[in-house]
Amino acid sequence: MKTTMIEYDKIPKVLLLGNGINRAYDFASWEKLIETIGTKKLSEEEKKSLETVPYPLQPVILTGDHLGEQMKMVSNPLTRICAPEEEEELLREYADLPVDAILTSNYTYELEKAIEPAFQCRAGRKCRWRYLAYDKNGKFCREQLHTYFLPEESGSPIWHIHGEASRPDTMILGHYYYGKLLSKLQQNVSQLIKRYKASQVRKLNLEIHSWLDYFMLGDVYIVGCGMALSELDLWWLVNCKKRNFPDRKTILFKPDIRMEERLLAEAYDVEVEKSEVGISYREYYRRTAENLKRRMTGLPD
Repeated sequence: MKTTMIEYDKIPKVLLLGNGINRAYDFASWEKLIETIGTKKLSEEEKKSLETVPYPLQPVILTGDHLGEQMKMVSNPLTRICAPEEEEELLREYADLPVDAILTSNYTYELEKAIEPAFQCRAGRKCRWRYLAYDKNGKFCREQLHTYFLPEESGSPIWHIHGEASRPDTMILGHYYYGKLLSKLQQNVSQLIKRYKASQVRKLNLEIHSWLDYFMLGDVYIVGCGMALSELDLWWLVNCKKRNFPDRKTILFKPDIRMEERLLAEAYDVEVEKSEVGISYREYYRRTAENLKRRMTGLPD
């Protein structure tokens, strides 16, 4: 176990990476995952109707609500996925940003592999890059909220907020699993508020218990994450953050944000970065990495 801390008088910088970069490189798309785990045959009319269903709920229909069984079947194949070389170079740029933690909504390990070529993590096996954030009453907390990765070439811990491929029981898909995650977040945020207030009174550094601590207490830069209205956990998080830690920022970088998403982001005090018109997604994510580096290091535009 490695203990991570937030310094008493410091607001950490946190990067949240979604699947957008993968999609920009035609790699590890949501559609491919759904196609892999789907078992139910649909008529053409039903397929057309399925397109209107939010992505996190489509697998519920396509597996007949047997998500757990299907995710176990694709677990190890997902752990072997590696990003294309060009994308790996870009991922390393994001990993090199001066942040205190990296959160990712992806199940796969393309970020870790881009940083550490020897990285591998298989279902049912120990992974030497995986760490537990803290122990409670002498017992290690092994739930996904408290688990992170630290490749040897990286200075920032990497947290998979929606679960990871080598632990299929942690992967968040469908109402049931989103509901369980939200319940855990609610329990942990009340504990975080108490721990944070105590650390401020005593002027002590705060021991990190989970990725929730970084999300709530840090300035979070969100890149490549759809933030669709169906992502109830993320919208709940930014709402909760606004109520309890209003001095901490959340900045969303999304090139094609829908009006309803922008309006909701504004209601929850999420800053939305305007994107340039007429550039490819690959170029957009490359320029965003450069933009973030300038902002975080104080370099001129």
